[in-house]
Amino acid sequence: MDERQCAIDFMRSIDERSAEQVVHFRWGRALINRTLSSAPDLNYLVADRVLESATADDLARESERIQAPTGISFRRVNVDAEDVAERLLPAFARLGFQPERFCVMVHHRAPEREVDTSAVRRVDWASYEPGRREQIASWAPSALIGEQALLKQLLTARVIDTSYWCAFVHGSPASFCEVRRQGRAAQIEFVETLERFRRRGLARQVVTAALQSVRGSAFIFLVADLSGWPRNFYQRLGFDVVGVESRYIRHLHV
Repeated sequence: MDERQCAIDFMRSIDERSAEQVVHFRWGRALINRTLSSAPDLNYLVADRVLESATADDLARESERIQAPTGISFRRVNVDAEDVAERLLPAFARLGFQPERFCVMVHHRAPEREVDTSAVRRVDWASYEPGRREQIASWAPSALIGEQALLKQLLTARVIDTSYWCAFVHGSPASFCEVRRQGRAAQIEFVETLERFRRRGLARQVVTAALQSVRGSAFIFLVADLSGWPRNFYQRLGFDVVGVESRYIRHLHV
């Protein structure tokens, strides 16, 4: 089993079911959601077919042709073949596209150590949303983008079995994540700890509880920043890197 491809297929199937329109082109398909046009994770080109001869210029032209009429303020292309994504990186950079690269990590073994998860419980959206909203506000460049990021999560929850796990400190949501399940596969997503609650081991507790909730799954994965501490953190919890997911995005100045 190609574990990286299984993870990619899992994520693409969710986003495709969330799309309002799917437009096929020579090298793949474009997902379009005009209602949430400020959500990049709902509006992008998937380049995954006959990519041997594809160039960054080809894919950039297709993104302009397909995405410009939607009125969105960015152009985004996901190149799902790992070797092609690496080959096209310099050319995309010359065209003004910023690379967003994530490591795909699959759970293969028990965590290095057990932790107490009694502070973590499964919650509904109403209990999860305030903490997630606060975290999004710390990075979202506008209120619109922040709001649509939340609405994107709600939309995702309508197309796949989704649960939310949260650690509370003095009754306040402090660290949390989302778990998506489909068949015997599961994805852990949006592992976050609010800044004022960090360095207390809460994320480890939340991820451990999430893993326990899907222990019967045959395939459990997540994606993390390619560089920095998250990869090392997840490796200590039993995840291994199986590949890289690459996206290229260009924000328009309007």
